[in-house]
Amino acid sequence: MIMRRNDYLLCLVIITAALCGFWYSGSTAADSNAVVRITRHHELILQQTLRDFPDQYLLPTEHGSLTITKANSSLRVSEAPCPDKLCEKQGPITGSGSIVCIPEGVIIEIITSKEGDSPDALLH
Repeated sequence: MIMRRNDYLLCLVIITAALCGFWYSGSTAADSNAVVRITRHHELILQQTLRDFPDQYLLPTEHGSLTITKANSSLRVSEAPCPDKLCEKQGPITGSGSIVCIPEGVIIEIITSKEGDSPDALLH
């Protein structure tokens, strides 16, 4: 089957619409109502809005301290005392997401207002 000029144009429109959808969903992730929740061993350590979260936060742990850095409405672990440094390698999280440091038992989450605001399904 030979593709014609209109076929290429249709493919371009579909790809552009898909990319705009991804861009829009990513831009709404940095919501002003986003909340940062940090837990250690299932105990809440800190919960505050992403807007009010400091640019750098030191979390004391059993083996040292975990450094959490905020940049452009995203969070990342910039320094960790654990030997494998997997939480550093996870990279930054934006919108809804989490970073887990298993050796220290720390979970860092960003929760947007879209989560939990409305029910998943309504049955009548």
